Amino acid sequence: MDVLADARGFDWDQGNVAKNWERHRVTPAECEQSFFNRPLIVAPDAAHSVHEARYYLLGRTDRGRRLFVVFTLRRDRIRVISARDMTEGSVSATMRSLKKVPKFKSEAAEREFWATHDSTEYVDYSRAKRVTFPHLKPSTTTISLRLPQSLLDHLRQLANERDVPYQTLLKMFLAERVERELRGKPA
Repeated sequence: MDVLADARGFDWDQGNVAKNWERHRVTPAECEQSFFNRPLIVAPDAAHSVHEARYYLLGRTDRGRRLFVVFTLRRDRIRVISARDMTEGSVSATMRSLKKVPKFKSEAAEREFWATHDSTEYVDYSRAKRVTFPHLKPSTTTISLRLPQSLLDHLRQLANERDVPYQTLLKMFLAERVERELRGKPA
């Protein structure tokens, strides 16, 4: 699983964005968060690694939602195939005899299967490993933001004092405040 260390981003398109949301109300952002938060456990899916390596992930979102994610690595991008809430049985490895995962003709067929089956009946999590993705970055979106010149000047001054780009400082300030708001803490 050393190849996973080469992952640098995510591969999203209509095939994997919409389906995970429609079936399980899992957003692409939540999928991505599960790759950055601990604990993070990944198991190989040797049976379905014929054309490309497949993996199972057990992880958590920033808000603590536990997810079961099926993914592959294409070049240096992680492509999420299926994502849903983890079942209680997925939390620890199972020692009972496992069912055989069927062969899939397409990502859509694989996504459909995992949407309706409990992974603990099919995946041996005793072979899973804790992993890190040292080069992986979350997906970003460019936005346009209008700020009063005086606010921008103050932001640049603070950024200069901290020796960071002002856009980075703005993202840091915004992330801190959003986290506070989500946790219900006063400013």
